Amino acid sequence: MKIKNTILMTITAGGFVALAGCGDSSSDGDSSSLPAGPSAVKNSFAEVSAKLDPNGSLYLYYSTEDVIETVEKYTDALIDFAKETAASGAAGFRPGPQEQAMIDAGTKAGKAFYDQLGINEISGVGMSSFEFEKGLHRNKIVIHHFPDKSTGKLWSLFGSEPHEIGMLKMLPADTALALSHEFNAKALMEWLPELAKASGDEAIEAQFDQAMQMADMMIGLRDLAGSFGNQVGLFVTLDAENTIPLPPEIGGEIPTPGLGLVMKVEDDKIADMVLIALEASPIPFEKQSIGGIEAHVLTEPAPTPFPLAPALFKLDDYIVAASNTELAAKIIATHRGDEAGLTGTDEFQRLAKGLDLKGNHFFFASEKIGKTVAPIIEAAMEAQPLPDGFPKIDLKTAYNMQMLGLVRMEPDGFIVENHSTSGLFKSVAMQAGVIPVSVGAGMLLPALAQAKAKAQRISCINNLKQIGIATRIYATDNQDRFPWHVPHAEGGTAELAKPKTDTNAVLDSNGQPIFDANAWLHFQALSNEISNPKVLRCPTDESRTQANSFSSQKPRGAAGRNVIPFGQNAVSYWLRTDPEVDEARPNEIVAVCPHHDGSFNVLLADSSVQQTSWSRLTQYFMDIAKPIQLQRRPWRQ
Repeated sequence: MKIKNTILMTITAGGFVALAGCGDSSSDGDSSSLPAGPSAVKNSFAEVSAKLDPNGSLYLYYSTEDVIETVEKYTDALIDFAKETAASGAAGFRPGPQEQAMIDAGTKAGKAFYDQLGINEISGVGMSSFEFEKGLHRNKIVIHHFPDKSTGKLWSLFGSEPHEIGMLKMLPADTALALSHEFNAKALMEWLPELAKASGDEAIEAQFDQAMQMADMMIGLRDLAGSFGNQVGLFVTLDAENTIPLPPEIGGEIPTPGLGLVMKVEDDKIADMVLIALEASPIPFEKQSIGGIEAHVLTEPAPTPFPLAPALFKLDDYIVAASNTELAAKIIATHRGDEAGLTGTDEFQRLAKGLDLKGNHFFFASEKIGKTVAPIIEAAMEAQPLPDGFPKIDLKTAYNMQMLGLVRMEPDGFIVENHSTSGLFKSVAMQAGVIPVSVGAGMLLPALAQAKAKAQRISCINNLKQIGIATRIYATDNQDRFPWHVPHAEGGTAELAKPKTDTNAVLDSNGQPIFDANAWLHFQALSNEISNPKVLRCPTDESRTQANSFSSQKPRGAAGRNVIPFGQNAVSYWLRTDPEVDEARPNEIVAVCPHHDGSFNVLLADSSVQQTSWSRLTQYFMDIAKPIQLQRRPWRQ
């Protein structure tokens, strides 16, 4: 209350001073106000006010040229002061030549960033809020620059001129939240070298050029930036006909959510790269036809409380990812006009009344999104109350928020315009409808963690399969013998085999080891068949080092700078090297991965990989040529 009173007193005092200053004392004592003529200093009032709505609850114009000039002067003065202070050692630290060079380079790059961004070209800012219909506000923010001052990147990086929002044609009728943004990635790639050069440091410029060349070699970064169509979007659907239960501590149920991602492309380069990545991925994707469109679909749904079996497909000039095939079918049907989409709903049409839907950036929030996550937010805040003195959030307004907004890039600046159930400041603050969404998403993090764990386990299975194939290829070239059966003189590791020595792995019922402590040396002998040491580390095993070479030592000099040598700590898997572990006995256990929360991945001699529980693992050991009875309880991980 004290803060509110202070604000009101400040506004009142400011208003009194402003009104007092408006009087004009003439020589004859007439104190009546005279209409103001043209400003003696050029400003953008006429240009900005022409785009605002008068007669509403808010109407504001501010000429920014003076304040920007003042800020720049103070900023330059502060930079000079900081340099002098550092050079004199008054701050207790005197930078050396290298540190000073870095400070100077950073200062120059920062100054170039500010100058080239175009903030200093802003001539004025305007805002207005007008209730054009009971319960609906038209809110505007205008950022203006004169057309002859438009060299800043701010005016080109985020779009050139308004256009139809392509994603709108794909949004199903049950869309609850949608965002689409425009960004010129190619222009950014062309600008970054200018900033590196502006630092005046040849080393920084050389390092940047080297990094860009490496990125071009690895993924063709510049080509991909040119292939990007400058538009990306995200949307969330809520299927009221199908619900999912909330956790017991919250209770109730919510509509089943779906997630869509959209990216516009100029050609097939990005799509081809994604498809190559999918084909090389251990995660099982397969081709399916959805509404006559070829899609790549995850065949093993992730263990989440809502359907999550992603489908990836191309629709005209867009790459689209949907969280499941049902949503993918809705998107395709909406795009074709076979189903009514979001734009045909009563809520959207009410919000869109009188609003130009051409723009560069787009935002939509349905009242469904707030109502759906309301119980989740309330439960989260009850479990973890806000600290005392923390400003209260108007959750009721957030729950009931409906909004449709666009940002338009125009020749003289850009306009933010939205139709909302709230006025300007509430709508802008909550346009992060993102507040309720992020809290809701946070409640789903445990489920998403389960999905990640399953994906990592699938990757581990792929690792073990590659190891199994490598051992069989090796055996084919070495008289059906695995490396631990082949003498060192013939390229094997027989002399290094210690079949029952790994005391850190699971033990038998007598407390004796089962696996070989020299597993890493046997795997090293398979380097020609495995080729990449990455497959010897389980993705969930964070205690291991990710080697990038099978060499046990770093090469000398520059050649070894980026080499992570291979050693015992680079291997996640337990390896059996008993004499009976060979290609002739397909049921023999070759390797085991223990890093899956009490579950195991088991590699057999026939190269198959099995997912097992502890009890099933004990049975596998009883089925081998020389049965082994495991301890009653698992070892400590």
